[in-house]
Amino acid sequence: MQFDWKSYFIFTAKEQKGIVVLGCILTFSLGIHYLLPQGKIKSYPSKIVNKPVSFFYFDPNTLDSNKGTQLGLTIKQMTTLYHYREKGGRFYKKEDLLKLYGLPQELAVQLLPWVRIKGEDAALQLSQNGKYPNDNRNPLVQIDINNPNLNDWVKRTGLPAYKVKRILKYQKWAGGFTSIQGLQKVYGISAYDFSMIRPYLKYNANIVRKLNVQSMQFDDWMSLGIFDEKTVWSILKLRKEKKGSLSWSELVILFDLTEEEAALLKKKTNLSN
Repeated sequence: MQFDWKSYFIFTAKEQKGIVVLGCILTFSLGIHYLLPQGKIKSYPSKIVNKPVSFFYFDPNTLDSNKGTQLGLTIKQMTTLYHYREKGGRFYKKEDLLKLYGLPQELAVQLLPWVRIKGEDAALQLSQNGKYPNDNRNPLVQIDINNPNLNDWVKRTGLPAYKVKRILKYQKWAGGFTSIQGLQKVYGISAYDFSMIRPYLKYNANIVRKLNVQSMQFDDWMSLGIFDEKTVWSILKLRKEKKGSLSWSELVILFDLTEEEAALLKKKTNLSN
């Protein structure tokens, strides 16, 4: 059988019209492509980095949003910085800026030469007179660690108000500090903070500070020298059952305390009759 290739080029009237229409569409498309000017394809960077408006010396521990914006930080990055500081975070040296979450490495490197941290390395070494470098506070004028006045704390120690509020809250909850080292138990007070303000604090052991029975732990009860271990566990269990509402007379009667023990319990704790 002979192959008839001519049969492939025989079209009906309907097919011929269709071929003409397709040809017109193709010609029109090619004409538009070559006749109209072609715009450049825009390329977008994978990560947008704000450019600093100006450079100036700054301390990341005190930087505000207005100056942060001038340095090229976005609102989101400033919010991250604020949250970090509110939780007790602190920049101890300028290289710590590189660790700030969300801050592009490129921008951090640009800002690094302009970082000036107040008191940098001051926590590592005291001068011979007990005063930190570049610190105009008088170390001879100290504040009692159980002082409840917020303004006194800020003025004498230089701590920000929000950290002082945490100290005063803990002070009230615990019934007062029994030593200067107790300040390190306060949430948000870092080793750096403690070492910076330590020379400006004092503890007056002559003033009897009553322990708060609502917050006293096992060791606190044992330090009274009145109860044995079994009795202390009983007191802690009783306090839990009564939701902290213990009374002096109740403990005296329940544990059959002597007159001397009862007097000591009243003297060292804030138990009411």
